[in-house]
Amino acid sequence: MIELIEAAKEGLTLIYGPPGAGKTSIALKFADKTANRILWISTTEGPKYLHQAALRVGANPEKFAFLDFPRAFREDILRYVTEHANEYDLLVVDSVNGLSAAVPSLEKAVHSVLYQISHDKPVILVSEEEPLKLHYIADNVVHVWYKKNSIGHIIRYVQLEKSRRMPPSPRYIFEILDGKIAYLYFSSGMHTGRIVELEELGIKVPAKSVICVTSSKTTKNLELLNRIKNEALFLKLGPWEAYTGLELKEGQEYQARTFHDLFKLLDLFITRKITTKYLVVSGLLNLKEREMLDYVFYISACLSYVDYVIISEVGAPEETKRIQKFCTENIFVG
Repeated sequence: MIELIEAAKEGLTLIYGPPGAGKTSIALKFADKTANRILWISTTEGPKYLHQAALRVGANPEKFAFLDFPRAFREDILRYVTEHANEYDLLVVDSVNGLSAAVPSLEKAVHSVLYQISHDKPVILVSEEEPLKLHYIADNVVHVWYKKNSIGHIIRYVQLEKSRRMPPSPRYIFEILDGKIAYLYFSSGMHTGRIVELEELGIKVPAKSVICVTSSKTTKNLELLNRIKNEALFLKLGPWEAYTGLELKEGQEYQARTFHDLFKLLDLFITRKITTKYLVVSGLLNLKEREMLDYVFYISACLSYVDYVIISEVGAPEETKRIQKFCTENIFVG
């Protein structure tokens, strides 16, 4: 996500998206990485909330002058920033929609005041929607949004859609953990091409690869999984799994009730608080095919910290075929 922060270091940056997507958190992180003296004009939240929000994403609240402009005083915002912007390294207006009631034309106000300030220092505008005219004015446009998938996981995304200085970025999945923003992006895979023999599974596969173990009968899957269970962590997506009946030790199963839980598990891998040879993932068949790609991103990230990911599913061949295209090696056990 470095290119998004680099883009925001110059000119006028528009961050837009629906309420609750994480726009303010992204803006706080961008501002903290860009400048040491930040004027933050808020039309939505008070200084106390913003101070805590900064801490949650690992930003230093001491860098920020958080000023709250209630509705009755919003006509004073443009005058205030004109008079005081020179005292700071960066200006943020969150949300710029709050100016609408105080000016005849939001677009003209942005262009005549805020865009002119951005010639001398970076300016970040946060918007609750995509105002098309601001989209054209802005030097950089960052989209922040989320969706709820078919197993109830809410997944947040961020993408640099436009920049006058660089090409658009990939779409990142991100989540707010304690003291930081964690993110994922698509990787084509970690395997190096070095072939390794896994005697316990009776196969030869590339190191750092994804293996599908699929069957129409639970007992067949369990026979294979039982061979590796002492070196595996079992990840259950949602309330379903394809290893019912397998005797596991305490702490061997991790249930992801939310996508946030998946980020917490990845953090445990990164900090080496959990180490394992195999990560067994079950529950992908409960997802629509277009939703699986988000979890493929996640699996790709996990391969930096585990030796193999095994996708274990039980279902008819026409069902399990949907996930096999994401695997380096497929084992169909009947």
